[in-house]
Amino acid sequence: MNPRTATHILLPAASLLAIAIAWVSAGPAVAAGVGAATSAMWLVWSLRLSRDAHRLSDAMHRIAEGGRTSLPMQVHDALEGIRRNAGELATSVRAARDAAANERLRRRILQEALHEGLVILDAQQHVLDANDIAGRLLGFDPEVARGRLLQECTRSPALNDAVAHAFTAGGREQRDIEPPGVPGLVTEVRVACVADEAGRPAGALLLLSDVTAARSLDRMRSDFAANVSHELRTPITNIRGYVETLLQVGMEDPETSRRFLDIVHRNASRLGALVEDLLSLSFVESPGSRERLEMADVTVDRLFDWVEAELGPAAEARGIRLTRNASPSLSVHANTLLAEQAIGNLVSNAIRYASDGTVVELGAAPTADGVDITVRDQGPGIPERHLPRLFERFYRVETARDRERGGTGLGLAIVKHIAMVHGGDIRVESALGRGSVFTLRLPHAGADTSP
Repeated sequence: MNPRTATHILLPAASLLAIAIAWVSAGPAVAAGVGAATSAMWLVWSLRLSRDAHRLSDAMHRIAEGGRTSLPMQVHDALEGIRRNAGELATSVRAARDAAANERLRRRILQEALHEGLVILDAQQHVLDANDIAGRLLGFDPEVARGRLLQECTRSPALNDAVAHAFTAGGREQRDIEPPGVPGLVTEVRVACVADEAGRPAGALLLLSDVTAARSLDRMRSDFAANVSHELRTPITNIRGYVETLLQVGMEDPETSRRFLDIVHRNASRLGALVEDLLSLSFVESPGSRERLEMADVTVDRLFDWVEAELGPAAEARGIRLTRNASPSLSVHANTLLAEQAIGNLVSNAIRYASDGTVVELGAAPTADGVDITVRDQGPGIPERHLPRLFERFYRVETARDRERGGTGLGLAIVKHIAMVHGGDIRVESALGRGSVFTLRLPHAGADTSP
């Protein structure tokens, strides 16, 4: 016991003992008076001790519950040691509570600032923590997952294998997985295993990213490169083959030579058209293309005039008649060259696939969102299964037939991106035996098309 505390406890007891001896030595009257005084002193001392003990206990209780209450500045001398110890304990409790709050705040900031999923595992691969992004990418509830094995939270063999390999090798692992609970989602998982002082796995950190769009873009780029290579190779091979033949056999047979040169010319034209389409597509797809375009109000009639002048001879050669149905005053706000190219591509497709002697109708009508420019043909129509992919680059409904008719496979993709840089869109309606209607929406005259 603290000597000072013992002194405070023993002094009142010694005083009481002295009073008792005096009471025995004195007479009954004196003894009675002394007894009453002693009882009063003892009662006051007890009440003060009880009051201070209650105040001290109450303050400690509030501190334990998280309050900021201070301990009493003064208490009975017998409780002073306890008050000092309680003060030191309260300071330690507050420091621990503040550290825990700061740690929670740091963790929350880290989780919310990350644009990636975060999962923390212990040495047995239990989930210690996970943020909401991780829950979405792996298909589980982070609150429910805490304390459970990762393998119980998401049944992904690829993920489990990556984590197991990182724990076994004591290093890092990176893989793409497709969580079973989220169809169509591709998640990149990076696992970093942490070891303790003895080199044993102590836990792991998982970072997860949604790479669905990136992987899709990679596949599109790969397919595009393969398609471009194929489309370029075919005319180049034909040109080289026929030129080599002419060089070997000479020009003695004018009819054969002319036929070969016609084939070379046709393939060179196809090659030139493909290069032009690739350049157009590259421009309208490039970042910032919209800001570089010069926009102006132009009448739909003027756009139709250009299309008829450019494609009228090709239509007449097959007995196809181009008609128009649009108000002469109707205008759009667009880049004139790109608008002409988009409508020209649609009309060129209609002429290519329409039956001989039919009509291709060009129309335009104002809507709440802009101006709808339509190209309607009386061709064989397009099977429904092809419609969702019709505006993809190099997508063909009938590959061999398309190549025979001179298409590059990029025309509709170019129309789609021209519509996009104008803030519009392109739609198609078609059915077998009933022709097709392509609708290009451009901004109406006077519209603000700035991004």
